Amino acid sequence: MFEQGVTRREILKQAIGLSVANSALQLISNSPAFAVSNPAVLTSGYIPILDSSPLIVAYEKGFFKAQGIKAEKPTLIRTWPALMEAFGSKQILLTHILLPQVIFLRYAQKLPVRTVAFNHTDVITILKGKNLKKTTDFAGKTVGIPTWWSPHNCMLQDVLRKAGLKPLAGKNAADLAANEVALKVVAPPDMVESLKTGAISGYAISEPFGAAGEILAEGTVVKMSGDIWKHHPCCQSVLLQETINKDRQWAQAVTNAIYQAALWAHQNRQELAHILGKDGGGYFPMPTRIIERALLKEDLQTYGPAGSGAIMHADWHVQRAEFYPFPYASAFDVMLDLMKRTVVDKSVALPNELRKLSGQQVANEVVEYELAKNAYKVVNGPGSFGLDNKHPFERKEQYEVLLKPE
Repeated sequence: MFEQGVTRREILKQAIGLSVANSALQLISNSPAFAVSNPAVLTSGYIPILDSSPLIVAYEKGFFKAQGIKAEKPTLIRTWPALMEAFGSKQILLTHILLPQVIFLRYAQKLPVRTVAFNHTDVITILKGKNLKKTTDFAGKTVGIPTWWSPHNCMLQDVLRKAGLKPLAGKNAADLAANEVALKVVAPPDMVESLKTGAISGYAISEPFGAAGEILAEGTVVKMSGDIWKHHPCCQSVLLQETINKDRQWAQAVTNAIYQAALWAHQNRQELAHILGKDGGGYFPMPTRIIERALLKEDLQTYGPAGSGAIMHADWHVQRAEFYPFPYASAFDVMLDLMKRTVVDKSVALPNELRKLSGQQVANEVVEYELAKNAYKVVNGPGSFGLDNKHPFERKEQYEVLLKPE
């Protein structure tokens, strides 16, 4: 079902169609490795998860074109390191990057990345394998995450702690104590097969790989992330500061198209599934029926307190995937708090200076609010998404882990 055994370098060569120099490209460099040759031609790349929907829809439904943007078809890239390498070296000008990654890249590795939109909300699921009956059965097991600095890892660890378990990086299952859980980075396209073979006992991942795990690996959804952090962001649409500076009007047009695409995705889930499915538009390596489940199946009978317990906050009206685009500053406070208590591999440990940041400071320095606010107005603001219009650029965050009693 999924591509196997392809290296990151091969992905870049095959997916982007560019020859790479013999020496490895540096993800971050204080001096740019390549100049942007023509910012009027938009290149973009994506991981095949619902987080990428606005970028794909903006191209597929003609929103880039309507904004006067000449855009190439978005390129599928298989792993987060390859995606960030392509973006950092300007082989692609626009992409979606996980919120903690954006913070880490901006402050730890000094990449001048700028956020123009939250791509979506509430799209992460935590699954357990068919042989696990309850959350505490993760004890002594290995659980997959897509990358260390991801909302998936951060929220998964809070779920594990709530269940009385201790998440650890850099340990094998054979070396775990009775209450410990090993965390392992697994590329999203490899998650389902890893769960089927028992290489991992569960995973935290963006949809539609959660739905794929249910259908193809007999997995059970333990928790939907929107039931932990209401309407939380995961990925953001990002441009480099240099790209924005080169033509700010062009960058505004790109941002407008992303917001229009987010609204379209919010309103047209069935067609979105068809566009993404391999038997439809072919953007994702899985059939439309799996993507439909990821976009449409969130009933309390299956996932509520009487079901798997994935949704315990009935009053939150949890959705499995949404596409609210505005990058609220308040979300950065919650994300920083999560990052400060999240266990990661020591190779990507959080620098001490980053621990001193406030969410408001990060929002001010990372988000291009002028572009974001203008684009939000283009789609008539939060009311178009069924949200409160009274404070269009502010919200109060809600975060609470509730588990089904075992």
